[in-house]
Amino acid sequence: MGHWLRIMVLALASAMPLICAAQEKVDIASRTPSTWTEYAHGQGAEVTVVGHLYLPSGAKGPVPAMILKHGSAGLTGAQGDNIRKWAKSLNDWGMAAFVVDSFGPRGIGDSASDQSKLRSLADLADSFAALKVLAANPRIDSGRIGIIGWSRGGAVAMLTALESARLAVLAPADPKFAAHVVFYGMASPQYRDTATDRAPMLFLHGDSDNLVPVGPTREFADWIQTQGNPVTFQTYPGVYHDFDVEGGIDGSVRMVETARNCDVVVDCSSGQVVRMDNKPVSGVTGLALIRYMRGCMQRGAELHPNGSARADAVERVHRFLVQTFHISD
Repeated sequence: MGHWLRIMVLALASAMPLICAAQEKVDIASRTPSTWTEYAHGQGAEVTVVGHLYLPSGAKGPVPAMILKHGSAGLTGAQGDNIRKWAKSLNDWGMAAFVVDSFGPRGIGDSASDQSKLRSLADLADSFAALKVLAANPRIDSGRIGIIGWSRGGAVAMLTALESARLAVLAPADPKFAAHVVFYGMASPQYRDTATDRAPMLFLHGDSDNLVPVGPTREFADWIQTQGNPVTFQTYPGVYHDFDVEGGIDGSVRMVETARNCDVVVDCSSGQVVRMDNKPVSGVTGLALIRYMRGCMQRGAELHPNGSARADAVERVHRFLVQTFHISD
């Protein structure tokens, strides 16, 4: 390579955003449940998913960590790059990042146009299995492990606060998540429980999001705060879905599937549907629920990156983790 060409390559490289490379690829034994009953009874096909572990440089002693849970695009494209940028930010703050891939090992590219490809219960099982693997790593502080998720992964970041969901995968003495960060997390269906982990939760959501409307997510946040989880809920006026995805889609997406018109509330302690279509219900069969969800799904939404909202979110996540995990400011 010529002298000037080498200089140009180095200059271009220095101008590109830095995305850290994972130090380790870690196998995670999990399952693929397709119904809440299967999930609650530890059923579903056995599978080995993958976690990519990013460790902060120069770390001394066990460090706090966050499990990062992707949305419907998986770890591909701009959304995958966004998650890796978040991993770098966590490393810069002295924390480990564990990026869990629920799609690739199952042969799934994305689920944006068809969420039935994989129930989010599988992502939930993966997240608790990843928590157990990460807590056993001597370089990680097992008492300071949180989870952060986006959209579909945001729903997982909410669900991991429910004790019935945890105890379906882990033993009572196994670790709990110590913090939850929810980026525009789906709350249709919405799951509730008689007990939660009482860990702090941070929600970040655009109030113009028409893929994952803010209303049901705020309703879940209000409910879980009554259960003892401290909640901070930040909305961004005029901001849409995927607002923190730099270089992502900026405009209308016709085929994306959305549950914005669906209303279902499930009691995890009993596995029963307690509200459907904005009315209290009882005795709802699994088949009736499937039919309802198929009928209420729609297509089409707006995706718009927003630099100022992303910058504010980075600051708020950092402040939340400083307060929750007592990392250096």
